[in-house]
Amino acid sequence: MIATIVQLSALIAAGLVLLTLAWYRAGWVIFIMISAAAVLDLFEIKLGSAGLGVNVYFDDVALVVLLLTCFLAILQYRKNFPRDATPCLMLMVLIVLSFSRGISTYGLKAAGNSARNLLTFTTPALAIMLSRPVFRLDASRLARWLVWAGSCLCMVVLLRWAGVLPTPVDLQENARLVNRAIGADHAIIIGQAFIAAIYLPLVKRRSAWWWVGAGVLGGIIFALQHRSVWVASVIGVTWLILRHSRRSIGRTLAIGAAACAVLGVITLASPWVLQTTGQIATTNAEEVLSKNSSWAWRVQGYEEATGRLFESDFVDISIGPPAGWAADSNLSFASTHIHSRYVDTLAYYGVVGFAVLLLWFWVLAKRVGWPARSIRGMASPNNIGTIFLEALLLSEVVYLVPYFGGILEGTVLGLIWVAAKQNWSFSAARRVALVRYQFDRRNRPATLAS
Repeated sequence: MIATIVQLSALIAAGLVLLTLAWYRAGWVIFIMISAAAVLDLFEIKLGSAGLGVNVYFDDVALVVLLLTCFLAILQYRKNFPRDATPCLMLMVLIVLSFSRGISTYGLKAAGNSARNLLTFTTPALAIMLSRPVFRLDASRLARWLVWAGSCLCMVVLLRWAGVLPTPVDLQENARLVNRAIGADHAIIIGQAFIAAIYLPLVKRRSAWWWVGAGVLGGIIFALQHRSVWVASVIGVTWLILRHSRRSIGRTLAIGAAACAVLGVITLASPWVLQTTGQIATTNAEEVLSKNSSWAWRVQGYEEATGRLFESDFVDISIGPPAGWAADSNLSFASTHIHSRYVDTLAYYGVVGFAVLLLWFWVLAKRVGWPARSIRGMASPNNIGTIFLEALLLSEVVYLVPYFGGILEGTVLGLIWVAAKQNWSFSAARRVALVRYQFDRRNRPATLAS
């Protein structure tokens, strides 16, 4: 009894401190909660307790704090609700509706575990979008943030490969040449840091040392052997280079030639690099083409989950079955733990949820591309930043095809929106300043030459 009272008092005290800090430093509260949740997931530290018939984990507490923080930010800054956040809010409404239906059908615990998946993905993005006034974020600063985050994750990877830090049992696969030291949700952050490290020297003309950082990040991505991260990173980098080549094709070709020359020198100096690279590529190609590949396992789960949905009644097809149906289903594990944000949303929240998810991504893509259209190709810093935001968003959308994403992926989507909004505001300010300058110049009184 005394221990329970002490724990409750500590939680109340911590909650009051966080709420006080959220009123004055909302951005720091969001950063601390997301970082803490990501670190605990990285080291697979499970902090939680059972209460009210459902398990409560640290991620759940972090999501509640994020929602309270953005609510306080709305009260403090009195900004209108952004229309771009409407699809994300609609997904939250579908989660609440599915959860309320699932409680009466399958119980609180089963319904809560089912609703946690999409809630973990959407809440960080919604909280960041609603707290936009507390952020001063443009594309260049977002790129630096991602590089620092990716560098920290690379340090964890290197320490695990060196044996200093233990690798979680779930990630150890003896059939691979190099074990997967971190999960895919953390590895994609390294992939996006790789895109950012190329963007900073290629487009923003930053120090050449960023090329060295990009090379290290790219090598670690390849050695991690997350094929989905490979594809997402390559597509993002390709988009970045192609869009930049339209502005400066000569510089792009020169940098590409220099990169090929450096790779050739490294290969000649260290033949084991080429041999190891070939072994990793061969191992992953054989796994993809095998009948028991993870992709074939996932596709089978997609077919079972969607088949079950479209065999249901009209209500379940429209808004999804009640939360918790997977606990009472005789389907395979791949069809209840679906490794795809798109298929998972369709199976759990119906056609409406799937359409709202696509609408959210479309609205976000429109927001990211708006500054480029508004200035009609003008060579301005925010137009250059748009190229990076497009590449980052494209890598995220591709990554969510084989994975359902989590707190980090939702956070990146929210930050992309904030940076795009900052670009748009800067574009509008530049246009207004240009119009005023031209107006003043036309109406300036004539002066006689001496």
